Amino acid sequence: MSDSYMQEQAEALAQHLRLTDSKTGHVEATADGFHVYVRRKWPGKQITSWDGLPVEWHENVGTHKAANR
Repeated sequence: MSDSYMQEQAEALAQHLRLTDSKTGHVEATADGFHVYVRRKWPGKQITSWDGLPVEWHENVGTHKAANR
C-alpha cells in the first residue's frame, strides 16, 4: 500500500471521527495500522479497524500530541 493511500485513509478516519478541528485529536497512519490520539476519553472508540487495518486508541494524550505538533 502506498503512503499517500494510507494518509488518505487516515484523513477519512479523522473525518469519520470528526477530528477535524486539529485540537481534539488526530489520526496517524503507520505500516501496521492507524493510531488515533485524542485528548480525552472517547465514546466512539469501538472502531477497532479501518480499511481492514487495526486502529489503536491513545486517550488522554497531551494537547501537543493531540494536535500533532
